[in-house]
Amino acid sequence: MAVRIRSLVGVVAASCALAACGGGGGGGGGSFTPPGPTPAPNSISVSPGTLSFGGPGSTQTFTVSSSGSNVPAPAINPIGCAPVASVSGPSSSTLPASYTVTANGNGSCSLVLVLGSQAATLGINVGGGSGPSISSNTGAVNVFVGGTAGSATVSASSGTLTPDASACANIAAIGGSGGASPQTFTIAPIGVGSCTLVVVDGSSSVLVPITVSANPNGGNALFLTPSTLEFASQNAPVQQTTLSFSGNAGTVSINEDDCIGRTGKPKIAFATVANSTLPTPVTVTPYGTAGGTGSAGSCSIFFTSSVGATQAVLNVIVH
Repeated sequence: MAVRIRSLVGVVAASCALAACGGGGGGGGGSFTPPGPTPAPNSISVSPGTLSFGGPGSTQTFTVSSSGSNVPAPAINPIGCAPVASVSGPSSSTLPASYTVTANGNGSCSLVLVLGSQAATLGINVGGGSGPSISSNTGAVNVFVGGTAGSATVSASSGTLTPDASACANIAAIGGSGGASPQTFTIAPIGVGSCTLVVVDGSSSVLVPITVSANPNGGNALFLTPSTLEFASQNAPVQQTTLSFSGNAGTVSINEDDCIGRTGKPKIAFATVANSTLPTPVTVTPYGTAGGTGSAGSCSIFFTSSVGATQAVLNVIVH
């Protein structure tokens, strides 16, 4: 039976160049020396933490700093700020750096500043008020690769809760799109590291620290988060899962024969892998979505390691 194979190279706690890992496009096991301990991420801070304006038309400044040196300016995600305030800057391409906020209309909003896997927030109030009270029922969330998901429930006195999980890419998958209080967000582990989930309500915010540790069993294993993708129809939008690992994964082969019509089943869906190192997003597309002729049904995609790590299986269901 033909096997459709793509090669991925697993790394430990950090990405490693394919040349150094011995991997690439041809399959076959690669060997490499795992890197040393991952350095702690640089922290980020904002001063002051809140800006209050009597009304539109005035400006104020804030400063962003980091615990590291020669750290680049952060990405800024404005949540609800389009009608309320605008920001210009930075004054420098490296931190510390200052920014200027211009009040445009009455209301409240937040700026989420993301530096790698860390985040901080600046609350903005224009025309009075201090924003609703907001809190999480959880302190730090600690999970491990291959373990069950954690969760954090956030409550606010009013308004709409909006999550910003951009600092957690490749570390944890955050479930929950926000809405009226209270909201529970699931935290599924992907890769070893720490990050910050930010939940905003107007000018108020709460930071949820997340730590993902290595699998305590110490074994070599592949993991999919989530491990099942279910599509409402044969032309439903594509979905993603994340392939990660613990220990050593070597070179990973992907067998999707069961889903692409090579095991006696009809063509149901196919997979596309984003990166050649782990963790990596894996996109699954029903054949109908891609403009082809597909069928409803269920199938499995298998991810197998060259060094004997526990296999990961992605279950696909198309209605």
